[in-house]
Amino acid sequence: MTITHCAITGYELKPEQIKPLMGTAIEYETEFVGRVKIGLPTYNELYNGNYERYLIAGICKHRTLDGEEPVLIDQAFITGGYKQYHPPVEFEEKCYSLLKTLYQLGGKENNEFELQAGRTFALAYAAPEEFCRIVEQLANDHHLTIRTTHSLGRAPGSKLYMGVKLTSSGKDEAKKALPKMPMFGLVSQAISTGDGDTDEKINHARDLFFSEPVTMDKMRSACETLSYILEPMREHLKTYFGNRDVSDFFQLVNTFDIRHNKDATKTLVHPEQLEWVFYTLLNTINTYTKIKNK
Repeated sequence: MTITHCAITGYELKPEQIKPLMGTAIEYETEFVGRVKIGLPTYNELYNGNYERYLIAGICKHRTLDGEEPVLIDQAFITGGYKQYHPPVEFEEKCYSLLKTLYQLGGKENNEFELQAGRTFALAYAAPEEFCRIVEQLANDHHLTIRTTHSLGRAPGSKLYMGVKLTSSGKDEAKKALPKMPMFGLVSQAISTGDGDTDEKINHARDLFFSEPVTMDKMRSACETLSYILEPMREHLKTYFGNRDVSDFFQLVNTFDIRHNKDATKTLVHPEQLEWVFYTLLNTINTYTKIKNK
């Protein structure tokens, strides 16, 4: 099977953008949608069919920006599976999402952006025409400024915005959507369990959880590390917290997809969910260690 175009955008691919075919999935990477991994049977269907291609483009682009592995685009994904990634659907949600993305890409340091609707649309999970409306709405709301706007053709969405910068108001709005860092003292204080290897794993988990760029994969891995540290302490925890409390706690950990990949687990798709699990695990280790050392 010869691949010449992106199944999501229809844009032509260069040979060097396409990985050698391995198994039953095609992989390629473009500046428009980032890294794409799509099953061979799904390629033609997505390329020719009427699907939510701009939401799919946004999912691929943002996973690439976050340093995460590309999701496998298969039949289940294009017919509704993409919804589990909770892409913004409403216009206002897309405005907020683009603002947050620009903030993370350097807007917080007053960097300027050049946004061409036909190239950067995936940043907002939007078609080029809607992308233009999103940028102009953010400007009207005084969340960003645009030095110059150029029309590149007659087609809707054929616009280039130069010298785009976030305003103070835009930065404040963007920060509201970012994961918060509660319990700062818990994160910064030293936790000494008396075992050097365990302490090293705890510090590694904290570094991994907060290291830039923050990704769901790294946050989940940090939670997994803490859960493995706690497992051998299960019986000792009952001395201080009670059998039922400990049982409920480990039921909580196992209910979410931290360590067990089962159908019954609850999928974590929001950073805030992983924050909650991480702080719960870390605080349990910290509290247990302090009480034990008294």
